[in-house]
Amino acid sequence: MAVQKIIRKKPKAKVDPLAKQKIIWTAGHGLTLACGAIYAVFYLFQCLTFYRYRSWKTLFLIARPPINKPRTWLKWLWRLFPQISYRLSVIGVFLSYGVTSYQNWNALNPSWYDLLSKENFQSILIACLWLFSRATIFKLIPFMLTSYLHLTVKENESEEKESSAQNTQLLHVIAYSELIVAGILFLDTISFKGASGFVLALYLAIYWLRLNFSPYAQVTLLRLVVKLDKKVPPKFESQWKQVKEFLYLRMDESKKKRAEIAKPY
Repeated sequence: MAVQKIIRKKPKAKVDPLAKQKIIWTAGHGLTLACGAIYAVFYLFQCLTFYRYRSWKTLFLIARPPINKPRTWLKWLWRLFPQISYRLSVIGVFLSYGVTSYQNWNALNPSWYDLLSKENFQSILIACLWLFSRATIFKLIPFMLTSYLHLTVKENESEEKESSAQNTQLLHVIAYSELIVAGILFLDTISFKGASGFVLALYLAIYWLRLNFSPYAQVTLLRLVVKLDKKVPPKFESQWKQVKEFLYLRMDESKKKRAEIAKPY
């Protein structure tokens, strides 16, 4: 009697979707931090060697800077490398923040209000804006600090209080850096650098969402407003008071929302 051999394929090992998403999330933050650091080195080098290749006429916009075309493909690639690093850093933002948004809204059907009220989605909008605008290190600093914060969070309970205090300080630094970005865009706008005016308008629209829904942005801006209280001219005191009242109102609303979320059902 003939014996038949039955060959069966081994079932493929099931991949944990959460583990895969965590790998993508970690890779995105690592890409943002690493490529952002590479671009920062190139940016610093350019700032240190700027005056070597520019005359006083160029600095005061009297003459255009000379265009030095690269003669070999290696030099051309070297010039292109900072832009590649900048774009890859922004792509890392899409990877990490996209995974977080997917995990938050996968089983839900969020409205536009739900999406726009979340800091994660606001950051994705800012990253879209940075991807198609002029590259500068100031635009990457908030994302790099956030990636550093996520990658260095300590899970040890004994160090939880110290790390949370450090994280709170870092979140305020991130909020200050976002204000600095607005200032840099304003300077670019008044110096007529490309489409900086449109970028500033879109960024301020997204930052308005930050002020409405982000507690750290509210507290940081309020600190700055309080420090400038004594320097406000008397004729603008009423408008200045309205700004503070708006920030206090938004802070109270944010506290109420956090209290509602923390309530046990």
